[in-house]
Amino acid sequence: MLIYLVILFVLACLGALLVIPVVRILENRPILLLWVLVLIFVASSLFDSGLLPAVNLGGISINAIDVVAPILLCLAFPFVFFRLRDGFGRKDVVLLILLLWSSAVGLNYILGVREFGLQAATNEFRGYFYIICTATYVASLNIARVWMNVEKLFLFGVSCLTVIAIIGFMDGDFSRGGGRPIDAAHTLFILQVLLIAIFIHSRGDLHPYSIPFLVTLFPLLIVLQHRSVWVVMITSFALVLWLLPSLRSALIKWGVIGTVVFGGLCTVLFGATIFEALSDSYEEAVSSSLDTSAGAGTSTFSWRVQGWIGLLTGEQMDSVREVLIGNPFGTGYDRITLTSDGVPVARTESPHNFYVQTLLRGGALGLLALIALYGILFRGLLQHAKKDEAAHPILLCMAVIIASQLVYYLVYGSDYIQAIFLGSAIAWLRDSDTVNANI
Repeated sequence: MLIYLVILFVLACLGALLVIPVVRILENRPILLLWVLVLIFVASSLFDSGLLPAVNLGGISINAIDVVAPILLCLAFPFVFFRLRDGFGRKDVVLLILLLWSSAVGLNYILGVREFGLQAATNEFRGYFYIICTATYVASLNIARVWMNVEKLFLFGVSCLTVIAIIGFMDGDFSRGGGRPIDAAHTLFILQVLLIAIFIHSRGDLHPYSIPFLVTLFPLLIVLQHRSVWVVMITSFALVLWLLPSLRSALIKWGVIGTVVFGGLCTVLFGATIFEALSDSYEEAVSSSLDTSAGAGTSTFSWRVQGWIGLLTGEQMDSVREVLIGNPFGTGYDRITLTSDGVPVARTESPHNFYVQTLLRGGALGLLALIALYGILFRGLLQHAKKDEAAHPILLCMAVIIASQLVYYLVYGSDYIQAIFLGSAIAWLRDSDTVNANI
């Protein structure tokens, strides 16, 4: 018995000797973990529905993000602990709201474990867990020190996704039914990095050889046919044209050039196939927006609206307690939608609306915290951009990214990549008065 204890002690000491240097490296080079997150996100585009390979341990599936997320939380803990101990300053308000929102959904995770068991509650909560860990970690960083590397990382990630998308289009199938090689979350990431590149150009740091590649991203976003991302794109570019009047003519010119060149190339290679697919997608989008009543059709938007109504008027919102603090994780998202023939269809997937989902799992308090977080963040970024000349383009960029998330969340949920943007915006707002001019 003594021998086993000695061996265990020796192994623990060896583990500590390895852990301490790794922790020090990660503290000094936070970009390393962000590289891991982006690479995992890019790799997820190669799997159906973006689901990463997982290992089943004790009835709970464990994937790569399940390993990375707790590490992020542990590294952010000292920063949060000292803020809790010493008190939050005025510039920490957005971070405090993030923690309050995290507590609101975290409470329902604890209640879910008690009511539905560890497996059911964890499987439903993990998406929020990724967001909490990633956003808190990034918000704790000295963002001015790492942001330039983050921009390069994002550009590399988009380059990889572009290659994956082009390879996926090699068979010439451009239809929405099966021709979209990457999903909406990855397409949104491409759009957001394109927005970042525009602001890099506005501050004079974009290399000229990057422009042709970035110009092709605009028509690529159209060909990928994620209509929700189209709406986000229109909204985001409208904000960019408003915030950067000096670049309006250049952006419009290069946008037209990219569309004409890419469209001409696609016409030569694929003929009318691509235009037929885009026409069908547009017609479906228009018909969906014209009639969204229950049973009116089987379009994506129609059944989503039916699902939201069913969830918000069903058993999950029929008491004061549930309205205020939501339901425990593990409750599920069961609801009934109707086809165009009036046939009821049971659905169990997430609501496809981050606000509805947060209301169900965080209650009105959690939803208000989320709205307050984004509202204060967006307003604060625009205000500080007027005062901070050094970080002016970056703060405006963060405001546009936050706005893109607000629109996207109307029809989809969030993820750890969006949490990187959220944490970055919080960190920039916190440090906007202290960054120096050499950023």
